[in-house]
Amino acid sequence: MLFLNMVTVLLLFLSAKLSCVSPEQWILSSYPNYLFLMFALVNLCFLVYWIVKKNLWFLLSLAFFAITWPEFHAWLPLHAPWTKGNDETEILAHQGIKLLTYNTMQFSSYQPHTARSGNRIIEYIQQSQADIVCLQEAGYMSSDKYLNRATILRELSVYPYQAELPGNKQMNLWVFSKYPIVKTERINFESNSNASYFCDVKIGDKTLRLINNHLESNKLTRQDKALYKEIIDSPDKESVSHVARELGRKLTPAAVIRAHQAEAVAKVIRESPYPVIVCGDFNDIPQSYTYRKIGKGLTDAWKQNANGLGITFHEHFYRFRIDYIMHSPSLTSYGTQIDRVDYSDHYPLWTYFRLP
Repeated sequence: MLFLNMVTVLLLFLSAKLSCVSPEQWILSSYPNYLFLMFALVNLCFLVYWIVKKNLWFLLSLAFFAITWPEFHAWLPLHAPWTKGNDETEILAHQGIKLLTYNTMQFSSYQPHTARSGNRIIEYIQQSQADIVCLQEAGYMSSDKYLNRATILRELSVYPYQAELPGNKQMNLWVFSKYPIVKTERINFESNSNASYFCDVKIGDKTLRLINNHLESNKLTRQDKALYKEIIDSPDKESVSHVARELGRKLTPAAVIRAHQAEAVAKVIRESPYPVIVCGDFNDIPQSYTYRKIGKGLTDAWKQNANGLGITFHEHFYRFRIDYIMHSPSLTSYGTQIDRVDYSDHYPLWTYFRLP
């Protein structure tokens, strides 16, 4: 039991800390973190076992829980009710600004918006009462049979300021704001179908730099996802080895590309003359290299204000937190929530901000 406990705490440590290493330097660093919660659960079982046995070896498991607490808190934030305060009172007292980020899956696959049948994504945004809306995979069609650009602008006319992704004909990223957007610039990194850009938003006498992201996707097909389900249903040695090889062919290059993209976004954050809000679809899990690199020095709104796993991607049995809102410590976020509406393969994430 002691030997197994030692193996467990070693695996727990590696799954927590290896993501400090860029996948470009060592590609294996991008995978163990997916197993972090499993190793944490096994370590908890050992902790309980040694306590029941009245054996001091429980200190081993306890020590490694302490060492990996920052990673655990990012995966599964837990807040005692009395530490959170009255969010609603704070929001009303300080006139909070609501920011919403949402990967819309091309506005629910370009669903048309008519008087008889409204586009569910458009209706959700209209009812959200958000002050700033950051969208990813927000494409449209030219045909009137599908959702088109004119319809989107007409239905979201409550937002007088918009910023589409500069230099991309597909316009898959979009920011809608009730506050003036004074500057827009694309962040320079290579990608075939993903991008990031920043908007400088003027709110009263203050300027914020808002960075909207849709980082490199793993581009898994239905066949790839069926392979993953295969090892869940029958995890024998041969099937695990086969699936690992097949999925690795896609996951490995995507992880390396995301690392470069995260470094480019982090550079913009460091050089920003204004407080920043970074949001969007990172296509990576908490405490991945992407998360660490972009989030360094920033506050994760979900981790700061909410409880639970915060799952935002919810396709079938693939359930992960890959959408984020992060911000400079000079800003204060409140009431962070996820709305579990099934109009896209992502759930929308939103929070309130109080400016300094």
